[in-house]
Amino acid sequence: MKQNQITWLIIGTIMTVIIFIIAQQFVFSTASAEQLSQQEAERQVNERFQGKITEVRETNSHYEFEIELKTGVYRVLVEKENGYIDRVIREEIYEGEQQENEEVEEEQSPEESDPGALQEDNDEEIEEEPQEDEEANEDEPTILSYEEMTTIALNEQSGEVTYLELVESEQPYYEITVEDDEMIYEMMIDAYEGSVLSLESERKTPETVVTEEEAIEIGLSEIEGDVLEIDLREVDGGLYYFITIAINEEEQATAQINAFSGEIHSVAFDEREIEEEDEEEEEEEE
Repeated sequence: MKQNQITWLIIGTIMTVIIFIIAQQFVFSTASAEQLSQQEAERQVNERFQGKITEVRETNSHYEFEIELKTGVYRVLVEKENGYIDRVIREEIYEGEQQENEEVEEEQSPEESDPGALQEDNDEEIEEEPQEDEEANEDEPTILSYEEMTTIALNEQSGEVTYLELVESEQPYYEITVEDDEMIYEMMIDAYEGSVLSLESERKTPETVVTEEEAIEIGLSEIEGDVLEIDLREVDGGLYYFITIAINEEEQATAQINAFSGEIHSVAFDEREIEEEDEEEEEEEE
């Protein structure tokens, strides 16, 4: 009986020693697995994000860092066991947009980790700011378009634009011609400001119905002789041909013919002696 008790006592002792050894190995192996310190985790966050850490919290499995960037405030979760950044959560947005907090998860493994990937994404958000070159271009004056210049010209003088050309110079301007039924207007307008630099006008010469040849025939049908001169003139709002005809060596006549109807308005007779004397003097001078 005593022998059996001794046997069980020995077996119990051996089992106790085995359990103690196993427990010691488990405890020491767990303790030997060193966890990431807060300082090391903070260093990783500073390397990854160029911002300001405003708060640090610690849980059983993570370090939680609150970091302030140009685009907003973010919460970064770092695993204690392996030092990987588990999540990045946007807490506050500085751009005035009403958006829900976005959670970005980095898919990393011990073999494949890219410390710069998340930083590149944040750099893209930070760089979304107006560039000075774009603002400078907005301040530069622009040349008004042909459509805008046509509107300005017709506001100055009603009619129809028959000519429009941009003149490139140190101070660019447009040359514009506007016509109505009776007048022609020549304008110079500043290409940047649209201000009228000059305005000139002249009365149109109406198109005639009777041609010059027909007017000569009409004049010779009334007065026999040789045509010395023909001229188209405007008189009291009407248009007339003035045809001078030499009747003989001593006499000439000038017929006034309506350029639209072909009607002879008047005939005036003059002597040619003065003209002949002038011609003789010119010949003597030569």
